[in-house]
Amino acid sequence: MLLKKYIVLSILTLVVFSFAANAQVNAVEFGKNKIQYKKMKWKFYEGQNFDTYVTQGGTELGSFVAQMAEDELQEIETFMESNLRSKANIFVYNSYDEYKQSNIGYGNDLQNTNGVTVLPNNKMVVYFDGNHTHLKTQIRYGIAQMILNNLLFGADIGEIAGNQALLDLPKWMTDGYISYVAEKWSTEKDDDLKNAMLNGDYKTFYHFAFAKPTLAGHSFWYYIADKYKTENVTYFLYLARLNKSLNAASLKICKKKIKQVLKDFMEYEEEKYSQDIRRRRNAPKGNIIADETVDKIDYFRFNANPNVKNKNYVVVEFHKGFYSIKYFEDYEATTIMKRGVRT
Repeated sequence: MLLKKYIVLSILTLVVFSFAANAQVNAVEFGKNKIQYKKMKWKFYEGQNFDTYVTQGGTELGSFVAQMAEDELQEIETFMESNLRSKANIFVYNSYDEYKQSNIGYGNDLQNTNGVTVLPNNKMVVYFDGNHTHLKTQIRYGIAQMILNNLLFGADIGEIAGNQALLDLPKWMTDGYISYVAEKWSTEKDDDLKNAMLNGDYKTFYHFAFAKPTLAGHSFWYYIADKYKTENVTYFLYLARLNKSLNAASLKICKKKIKQVLKDFMEYEEEKYSQDIRRRRNAPKGNIIADETVDKIDYFRFNANPNVKNKNYVVVEFHKGFYSIKYFEDYEATTIMKRGVRT
């Protein structure tokens, strides 16, 4: 009798768990449902590695996303030295407004940064904001996140529950790695890092990583690639996972403990941006100073920076209600335009 009750209880547990797993896409926390102003009608493109779902009016966008995901997958798998363990689903919204109305993964997402939501069981949600470059970054970010989830946790919810306790990597490291895989570097990230390094708020890397984990992690991997070769980025993460020790990975790749590497990173970045500021001037020095007296009261004087091989330039003047555009060639002025009312 006891054995029979145990079997029944086990079956019920499996059924409930299975139902929870299958309901991940639509389940939301009580009281957190979003207002949907229109009913979504979904269509999908079936591909070799991705099934891409689109809402009404998004067939061309869905085709674009499906093709781009297949194109980007091979490069990302090569860099990460790992593969998707199962076919992935991509949910594509035509706009950010549609995306915000969605209940998919609300309250259950594993990742919701950089404009992409990654769900359990190889699902991700992206949206189109009018910029194809942003969309490509979302797709690459989602693919990298799914592959890393497979690598760290497993391909399904059961494995995630069993392996999550075994993970011992800091959030800044994993989030930064995914961000680095999606987009190696950009002027926006360079500006963000420059501001972080020069504003004086972060005395150590750990302060920086606590405040801005993704930027700190991304910058760290970019630094590792620059200082210790690009191929050592994934190898560093592999060694950290294998040995469950950042020091072991750091000593193998950098010949230093991780604490020293992070200190070197902060010093290097601060010095780099400080030198950049010192080399800049607020205004061009110029080679020629033009000074022309109009009368005893009015005159103009400016410090130009023309090409030394070409002394021609254009000046806009405003005098007693008139504005004029003058073209100077070898210091001889020709008035191109003159308008206004004398005052």
